[in-house]
Amino acid sequence: MFTIFAILFYGALSIQFTFPLRSKELKCFGEIIGQNSLVVGSVQANSSEYSLKIHIPQKKADSILQYSHSLELNKFSFTTNNTQENYQFCVHNLANAGINFNFSLATGMDAQDFSLVAQKEDLKPIEIHLKKLNGLINSVEHEQKEIEERQATRFSNVSKISYKIIIFSIVTLILMSLTNFVQARQLKNFFKQKKLI
Repeated sequence: MFTIFAILFYGALSIQFTFPLRSKELKCFGEIIGQNSLVVGSVQANSSEYSLKIHIPQKKADSILQYSHSLELNKFSFTTNNTQENYQFCVHNLANAGINFNFSLATGMDAQDFSLVAQKEDLKPIEIHLKKLNGLINSVEHEQKEIEERQATRFSNVSKISYKIIIFSIVTLILMSLTNFVQARQLKNFFKQKKLI
């Protein structure tokens, strides 16, 4: 059974947790990841009888980034494309018994390895920290722009819906007024014919 187990936080993050899966059970974890972000993670289990599927679920067809099985430690890394997408990480227990899993995921600045930068450029620890903070600031600015674009789109959609609701209300009010006017005239004519008024 396809179950969405957790929706992870948006943006640069590093997360790690453990979870059990019963025999033949499938669990998926979803995260909305921004454009051009580095994603690094791993799944470790006490058995190799499981599969990992990383994909972008879409209405027409899934875009599968990686599918692997029969590994006790399964590491993955990729860079997202030029659009913000919802990425799904699905773990399927293929064994006839329960398995415990350890899932870790890092995106954005948390996924980058700054120890290599220190080796290449022979930087002091403070300079490494400043480089990391600079990258984090750039990442936050980029995410803020994406959030503002999404908010502008939502505001536009809400404005269109509000306009339609106002038009619908005015048309309904006019129809109700016409209906009341016609009913009042018919009742008046009926009472006149019956000589009640």
